[in-house]
Amino acid sequence: MLQKVKTVFRNTWFKRIVFFLLSWIIVHIVYISIDGLQPFKGNADVAVILGNRVFANGRLSSWLQGRVDVALALYKEKKVKKIFASGGISSPEDGGCPEGDAMKQYLLNHGVPDADIIADNAGQNSFLTAKDFIDWNAARHYKSVVIVSQFYHISRCKYIFKKLGYKNVAGASSERYAWADMVGTLREVPAFYKYLLLY
Repeated sequence: MLQKVKTVFRNTWFKRIVFFLLSWIIVHIVYISIDGLQPFKGNADVAVILGNRVFANGRLSSWLQGRVDVALALYKEKKVKKIFASGGISSPEDGGCPEGDAMKQYLLNHGVPDADIIADNAGQNSFLTAKDFIDWNAARHYKSVVIVSQFYHISRCKYIFKKLGYKNVAGASSERYAWADMVGTLREVPAFYKYLLLY
């Protein structure tokens, strides 16, 4: 009898913990979705694009092109003065193409002057992009940025910029969506708390 009571007690607490964790994940997903999908209505000094897959021939993946197109539109509408295109080096399977350079070439091909594009190929993750931008900006003193990425990625990017001391940060999300965004949104939950704990 005592064993049965213990089993029920353990199961009850287990269920409560599972329910709490699932509820927390849902609340977090709702929050980052609402935050990331907010339209950018103002102006900023610099658009910071977060990198993504680039193919061996330098062609941007659909996800990355969606991000770059948003920054391009902001620039053409004179809502930003500069574009900071930051990424890492694509995988060996994709030819090891520098993402920052590929984004810069795309922007050049669409009429953005070379002087207004900064290519950063050392932004292997969101933290390094934020750090690289802040280091680059130390001598330039631009006061505001708009982060351009997938909607679910915006909250974490804004968090790390602010954590590193850059306060005036907004977001503008890509308008290209895919089924893989569902996986990306779920993965963003542990990624956010990883950044919260490690950086």
